[in-house]
Amino acid sequence: MKKIFLTTALLGLLLFPAAAQHPAISTRYTNEEIAQKIKTHKASHSQDVVPPANLEQKFRVDFPKTSDVEWETTGDIYEVEFDVKFRDCKAYYDSEGNLLMTVEETYRSGLPAAVKNAAEAKYPKYHFEDIDKIRRGTEVLYKVEMELRDTEIELLVQSDGVIRNEKVDY
Repeated sequence: MKKIFLTTALLGLLLFPAAAQHPAISTRYTNEEIAQKIKTHKASHSQDVVPPANLEQKFRVDFPKTSDVEWETTGDIYEVEFDVKFRDCKAYYDSEGNLLMTVEETYRSGLPAAVKNAAEAKYPKYHFEDIDKIRRGTEVLYKVEMELRDTEIELLVQSDGVIRNEKVDY
C-alpha cells in the first residue's frame, strides 16, 4: 500500500510540478497593499515588455520549468503569464523583483474540502467550470467559477471556506 501511495505522489509531482513549486511571496507589503497594487495594475493599460534582467533572472529562479512566457507592465508592476505542464499560471512582481502574487490554474480535485463544500453549499445545482489558486501575500485564495445554463457565478473563497466575494453574470 505504501508503494502505491508513494508512486502516486511522485507521479502527481511529475505531472503537476507547479503544485509542488511555490516560490516565496515577498513580505515587503501587506496583503491589502498587494491587493491594491494588483487592482491598480489590472485597471491600467498594460504594455508588452521585455523585462529588466533582474526580473527575468528572478522569474527563472522562481519558476525554472516554464513555457509560453509573456511579460506585461503598467509601470512598477510586472505581470508574467506562463505555462507549467499545460497549466496556465501568472506571477506578479514589483520593479525590484519582489514576488507579490501567483495565480495557478487548478482542478476541482485540488480544492481544499472547505472551499469545495462552501461553493457547493451556496450553489448546489451549479457545476465547477474554472478554478484558480491565488497566493497573495500571506493568504491563499481560490477563484471558483461555477455555471448553470446561462448563469455564471464567480466566487473568491479563502482556504478555510469563507466566501469573500461573489459575482453573478447572466
